[in-house]
Amino acid sequence: MKKNPNQQFAAQTRKALKEQGSNWSKNLSFPEAHALARHLSETEPPEKEFRLGIIHTYTSDLLDPWLHFHAVIQGIDLKTYHAPYGLNLMESQKGSGLHAHAPDMILFMLTLDDIHPEFSNPDPELHLCQRNNLLEDAVKRVLEILAMFRAYTSARIVLTLLPPIMPPALGIYDAQSAHSENIWRASLKKQLADTLSNTLESTLFFDMDQILADIGGFHFFDFRFWYASRFPFTPLAANEFARRLVNLMAISVYPKAKVIALDADNTLWGGIIGEDGINGIALGPEYPGNTFVDFQRRLLDLQKRGFILALCSKNNTEDVHEILDNHPHQILRRQHFAAERINWLPKVDNLVSLSDELNLGLDSFIFVDDSSHECDIIRSRLPQIEVIQTPSKPVNIPMCLEQVARLEILSLTEEDTLKTKLYAQEKQRKQLKQDANALGGDLNSYLASLKMKMHIEIDSRKNIARLSQLTQKTNQFNVTTRRYSEQQILDFIESDKWIVSSFTLNDIFGNSGIVGLALFHRLADEAIDIDNFLMSCRVIGRSAESAFLYAMLDYFARMGITQVTATYIPTQKNNLVVDFFNRHGFTPENETGHYKRDLSASPPDRKLFPPIEIEIENTDT
Repeated sequence: MKKNPNQQFAAQTRKALKEQGSNWSKNLSFPEAHALARHLSETEPPEKEFRLGIIHTYTSDLLDPWLHFHAVIQGIDLKTYHAPYGLNLMESQKGSGLHAHAPDMILFMLTLDDIHPEFSNPDPELHLCQRNNLLEDAVKRVLEILAMFRAYTSARIVLTLLPPIMPPALGIYDAQSAHSENIWRASLKKQLADTLSNTLESTLFFDMDQILADIGGFHFFDFRFWYASRFPFTPLAANEFARRLVNLMAISVYPKAKVIALDADNTLWGGIIGEDGINGIALGPEYPGNTFVDFQRRLLDLQKRGFILALCSKNNTEDVHEILDNHPHQILRRQHFAAERINWLPKVDNLVSLSDELNLGLDSFIFVDDSSHECDIIRSRLPQIEVIQTPSKPVNIPMCLEQVARLEILSLTEEDTLKTKLYAQEKQRKQLKQDANALGGDLNSYLASLKMKMHIEIDSRKNIARLSQLTQKTNQFNVTTRRYSEQQILDFIESDKWIVSSFTLNDIFGNSGIVGLALFHRLADEAIDIDNFLMSCRVIGRSAESAFLYAMLDYFARMGITQVTATYIPTQKNNLVVDFFNRHGFTPENETGHYKRDLSASPPDRKLFPPIEIEIENTDT
């Protein structure tokens, strides 16, 4: 007899279920998912609320059990609003049910016919001849619709198009045809995604065709539901669609994952290097070595998404380096790892040490190991780290990180793709500082030796995704930790009441990219408030924060601003900036973290500027 989900999972925590991935849940029925979600809600009430609004032209409320189930697994208290059936543009207006719901995310569940009336033309000959000409019109229409909703909300907008229910009209010959439906659809999706990315901030095209490809058309559509109630999904498809959607919610509300810390033996390769030697480990074109090669390729893919790779292995350093440097089938080489701890110390201590070296919180770490013993220790001693144990069967290893919600991304910036290189540069800077200290040099001499150049941009629209990302990810050097979406950042830039300032930092080792951001709210002609002031941990220790603040205060003084106020809001992580305003000439107004500085009485003193060459570019002038 099959156990009911309450009995089957009663002994497991929500965290343990989440770390197991979603394979165990794929065969759950609607009633089972609902029962398990209720059980977990009672034993571990979700701590994060998330509000979802759904605009739909086919049935959406039958997704609720799956959405709620995956939300509970992620610790999210999901509140869902289903708009009245149809592409109802009145829902975009103030006073609508959607507006009253105040969603964090708006999901559009549309079909191809919804985005242009000609796509429902029953004449296939006419359709094939005209549809290429309709692409631009269709994309423009979608943009106009979404822009109506964007005008009244900063919520993330997620657009989906239901895959075609029927196969291509030309069947197997479709791929060779000049009128290929599949190729045309791919072109439409590409144009939609590019246009949304370049035009509307905080907007994502969620390609449902990926789910169709993963689970197969026969497992995706349930024609009984579709023709009876216009609900297209089988339980498996509904489950997977809901899981991926909830993953987008999870990465919006939880600390961002930044580091993947990896064991070596039986994780990056099969076997133990100290016992099997370089020629004895499983790594190569034959099974099981080919599974580890593919896993390493996938880790390299994750690095391209912006995640940092680190090694945390109980081993002899020379043995591991021999594999990284010399094994012909090793994909990940030494340069792919931003930091490493290869020794015989407890992995708990090594992970803490890696956190200190990278200057990143342990809650941004994902730890991957094959040993249940090591995984259990990390779960117990460092509960803030998400732990993934690799499967015992090698064939399951390449895909073992695919279900980890925090390894999805909502945007990709140039800084993300260069993170390992940037951390390598920072390692060189630290070494230079150590060498300078050993020779008796002072901080200013060290800073001067870096030959730093700071480029400040004011109200620039070029890197909005990165600016929003900084507010979402930066925790340590962040005076208020106020989080803002891409759309909110754009609204600030376009407003006369706000000034958005960011900076890049270049030195003898390279360019750090956009690493600092300040948001200023104009209160009056001569008064301005620092809404937030933050900086990436990568440049802490180079006095860039002082140069940035002094440069902006000098800029405001030249504008005629005399009064500058600021606030420090303490969190568990931002103690680093507890005295930031005190140290930079601001006077505490009271004991609630409010500060002020009179620029007419206390203008910026050029003698206090760190040895950094500063250039300011105002894109509005």
